[in-house]
Amino acid sequence: MPDQFTQAWLTVYVFAQEPAQAAALCAVLMSLLRVLTSGGLRNPKRWIETLMVGFLAWTSLPFIQHFGFEPDTGRFFAAFLGYIGVHGFEKRVDRLLDNIADVASALRRK
Repeated sequence: MPDQFTQAWLTVYVFAQEPAQAAALCAVLMSLLRVLTSGGLRNPKRWIETLMVGFLAWTSLPFIQHFGFEPDTGRFFAAFLGYIGVHGFEKRVDRLLDNIADVASALRRK
């Protein structure tokens, strides 16, 4: 039995060597902890959100690198993303886009 656990941990370790996969694992772990502490065992939507957070963190690494951050910094952003969740991220992006649209329409009126 210990050989199976060792093999599983080695598999996760090898998978997490790439910065994108490490960021995704970090986001999924943070999201899982958030779901477990909020009593989300009975709500399957929360578990689907955990997978969505992992995928979003995995695909966001090139965007993070575009702004000049190191690839290892992606883990911090991924953990933050895992904490706020997909719905929280969606609310913040919607608010940002609304503010940009308001500024653009105000500038157009002048």
